[in-house]
Amino acid sequence: MRISIRHELRYAFPEDTARAVQHVLMTPCDTKGQKVIEWSIDMPGMESAEHFTDAFGNLAHLVTQSRPENGLGILVTGIVDTSDASGVVGRLDNDPNIALFKRLTGQTRPNGNLVNRLKAQQKAGLGRVELMHWLMNRLHEAHEASGEEDEEPVEIVAEDHAHVFVAALRGIDIPARFVTGYVLEAQDKPARLHAWAEAWDDSLGWIGFDPSANLCPTEAYVRLATGLDAETSTPVRLVPDLPRENDDAIRVAQVMMANQQQ
Repeated sequence: MRISIRHELRYAFPEDTARAVQHVLMTPCDTKGQKVIEWSIDMPGMESAEHFTDAFGNLAHLVTQSRPENGLGILVTGIVDTSDASGVVGRLDNDPNIALFKRLTGQTRPNGNLVNRLKAQQKAGLGRVELMHWLMNRLHEAHEASGEEDEEPVEIVAEDHAHVFVAALRGIDIPARFVTGYVLEAQDKPARLHAWAEAWDDSLGWIGFDPSANLCPTEAYVRLATGLDAETSTPVRLVPDLPRENDDAIRVAQVMMANQQQ
């Protein structure tokens, strides 16, 4: 499937902002299920931005604006060819050490009851990939059953589903990571920003799971970036104030971001 992306974002800054630096994770890479045909990020300062591979294997940009009086506008456009690989991403050339994705964060603290249920399934002989599918199904079922018979289920955003999925697997020592990207829900509608998870299998590599939809990512998904949680994989994040305003400022920011992610 060929998916065309057009994503417009706008950010406002406090009136006294003299300079702003954004950490931008909005550049997809080729995987088993997607090939980037063309991609562009149009925003002030992009032409002079520093770019590097971050601690999680994403292509990151550090973009600076001097005195952004009218806020910040970002336009992302691109074309990606996708195929249905049953959610299998495999091993990527820019992947960091897999053990990094066993690390717990404030957004991925495991639920003890869910971890115990996973351990019970392991003892019953469920294989790793089967266990991941079992977890995805249980999370989706819990969401569907969260409302009373005459009520709509409690709304749980995809980000929350992904965090719970990642946290539970890390709780039984399986590497898992948070994913941001786009999903095309219908041919007559534009793709929208979405979140899901990936988990590690020694034979297949990384496999995607979307508990909010109860499926592994299909050809309707475009994968952007990964991280420990939503905070470390958010598409655009404001970097804290930098100590000086010369040409070294961006390099200082790059070191700061790398230290935060380790």
